Amino acid sequence: MQAQVLSAVVKRVNIARTINNGQKYITDLKYVYNGRIAVSVENTKVTNPSCLFRDDSIPFLSTHGSCLCVYTDGNSYARFFFWNICDRSVKKCTRSFTYTSYPLPGQLYDSDKIYSVWPLPVVDKSGYTKWPDELTRGYTPNGLAMCKSGAILVCLWNQQVHKRSQGKVLKLSNDGCKLFEMETDKNRPLFVCPTYVTENGNEDICVSDVNAVVVTDAGGFLRFRYTGTQSDPQFDPYGICCDSKNNIIVAEMVKNRIHMIDPNGELLHYIKYKDMHMPRVLCIDEHDNLYIGEWLSEEIKVLSLQ
Repeated sequence: MQAQVLSAVVKRVNIARTINNGQKYITDLKYVYNGRIAVSVENTKVTNPSCLFRDDSIPFLSTHGSCLCVYTDGNSYARFFFWNICDRSVKKCTRSFTYTSYPLPGQLYDSDKIYSVWPLPVVDKSGYTKWPDELTRGYTPNGLAMCKSGAILVCLWNQQVHKRSQGKVLKLSNDGCKLFEMETDKNRPLFVCPTYVTENGNEDICVSDVNAVVVTDAGGFLRFRYTGTQSDPQFDPYGICCDSKNNIIVAEMVKNRIHMIDPNGELLHYIKYKDMHMPRVLCIDEHDNLYIGEWLSEEIKVLSLQ
């Protein structure tokens, strides 16, 4: 099913507050709890992220630029999952999947303190768990998301270009066992290069892909593709999240706008705010406060959608 509309209105929303990120080039953003967020930026020149100026709302900062997902009990405990670069000395970095657990609140924790070793998974003395590279061999990892069930969604890309470019999304248990993978629909590739992923409240799986948001049901069967509007068809989605009404919210960085899509793939409106510039990544809290990371800004913008 191809979801597309002719046009949409713009809904202008005021910025409720800002969070000082201290770094540009944000690549991922995840809500933790109680107004706190986990942030990933692309700045491997930083040797000690703990020394960066930061807002107290950021308990976890990665400078690797890798994607994140977070499990939290909603009160005082969080587990951060992320792709960790093992060797920065080579241009094509080797990455493994790692998670670690921390009490919250507390000091800033950064992913430079995590080191991945092959092959595993095991839980070492420090409590870190590493997954084996067999899960991702031949693919570059991209977005991550935590499901309500505790399973984890993982975006992968085959590192090819043009017509050979293809991706898949894995659904994994949190100990690294593959539950199923989404790669084709009726023998046709589902994805070109899946980048960001989230689970909707109705358990749909929503993926930002090349020129489309691809939405499947909980079992991985295609529901629809959202490809923008007929009046402006060159759609380029990045960060994605879903609100309490199961609407899908996706950032379109190059065109400086955010799409609000209903659960069946119809565009409701664009979200705009003052001085919007290159919104790249999104997350949302339980009160429908939308957190927006702009590529060239050192501040996270927070909007109330209620």
